[in-house]
Amino acid sequence: MNTATITVKLFGSLRGKAGPDQKMVISKKETIRAVVERLSIDPQASYLYSVNGHQTKADAPLQDGDVLLIVPPISGG
Repeated sequence: MNTATITVKLFGSLRGKAGPDQKMVISKKETIRAVVERLSIDPQASYLYSVNGHQTKADAPLQDGDVLLIVPPISGG
């Protein structure tokens, strides 16, 4: 089988742009960057990515059962 199912959890302003947490079917070894682009999220922005509780980079490949968290930069005053 050449596909995998992951869970994507979005935080902050991303929840409104890309919708609620969701399950996605991806190609095996698809990267976080590819998932971000599929969700129509700006891949150039400085997001925090976490897979299964471990911070990682956008070029990390994903595997079946992974839980991907995408957190936008936090700003305030």
